[in-house]
Amino acid sequence: MKDNKHLLKWAARILGGMAVLFFLSFIIGEGIPEIGNSENGQLRSIMSLFAFATLGYIFAWFREKEGGIFMMVAGFIMGADMFYIGGTKDIIAVLIYSLPFIIPGILFFLVGKKEK
Repeated sequence: MKDNKHLLKWAARILGGMAVLFFLSFIIGEGIPEIGNSENGQLRSIMSLFAFATLGYIFAWFREKEGGIFMMVAGFIMGADMFYIGGTKDIIAVLIYSLPFIIPGILFFLVGKKEK
């Protein structure tokens, strides 16, 4: 049982780290945009949600359950932003933005739940 918990914890850490690095590489590759630019409201919202998910990932290294909740909430809101606020009805974009944070968030949550 302890081996499964350890495996889930490291799977969540690796998947979450890959998601953070993947999105961070796009942000840096495109040039860190000017957040204050009023013309790009969707970019501001996605970047703030990405920051929220990244903080959840860092927090999950110490408190798995709570950090997992942060990541899941950020992932769901990113997906909703892409689906509703962003104006896109493309389900692929919703999945690309939301699942990389929802899946590790669920794994972190399960690890934290098993510890109690």
